[in-house]
Amino acid sequence: MAPRRRKPELALLQNKTRVSTLIWVLIIPMIIGFFALSNIDNEIQFRTLNVFFILYLASGFGIFLAMANVFNIADSAKKLSVFWTNDIDAKGLTWILIGIVGVFASVGLTLTLASGANADGLLLAQIAGIGLAGVVMMVTFLQTNALLVPIFVHGFYNSTVVFLRATGFDIVGGTNQFSIAEGSKLFLSVNEIGIGIGQTADLISEVIWQFTLVATAEEFLKLGILVVVVLIIHGKFQDRGLAIIAGAGTAIVLWTSLHLTRALGQ
Repeated sequence: MAPRRRKPELALLQNKTRVSTLIWVLIIPMIIGFFALSNIDNEIQFRTLNVFFILYLASGFGIFLAMANVFNIADSAKKLSVFWTNDIDAKGLTWILIGIVGVFASVGLTLTLASGANADGLLLAQIAGIGLAGVVMMVTFLQTNALLVPIFVHGFYNSTVVFLRATGFDIVGGTNQFSIAEGSKLFLSVNEIGIGIGQTADLISEVIWQFTLVATAEEFLKLGILVVVVLIIHGKFQDRGLAIIAGAGTAIVLWTSLHLTRALGQ
């Protein structure tokens, strides 16, 4: 029996569903970054912007090299190309909501349990909260194969933290209970770009950065680490199996370690 041919309209629809992901991760950060260059006020802002663009470009470059079949494994490249580029549909929206609730619950629970602990205990709780949040975001990605899902979850969490810090809003009786040292509130410490975009207010600009560059770069990094681990294990990309779990776990650990390094450097 001859194999069934896919209907042209279905193939076209599936191609269209990947456009928004590619636009988000390829075009928007570049456009926003171009306008931000004209608003850099000091060397710290320039270095911060450089760090995230290097992180974003390096991770993306590696992923797209693999997708472009540079390893001469056509089937593997095809699997990778559809592994992370799904658009957000009803299922994706559901997992975004699950992810947002899960991330806030993870961070809030660990910090609440550690409330009143010494400095080392609070630091451990904060890092544990970040690690659990990373697990939640990775699950949302693996359930949807849409990188935009954890990007939006990540961006929403970071933007909320930026808003709370900018407005001085109290959380659970005041943010000071989460302090580790004088004025050091790692719970309210996310990576910020700190560069205005055009005439927008600083807070609005930072929210835009959180969604378009910070969250995008960090989720790209986790995806890149996952892909590298799978390639090391199999010699080609496989979208199922224990290698995916190993890659996801490695990505979460290394991503969490980056936050730990930053925290210890404060």
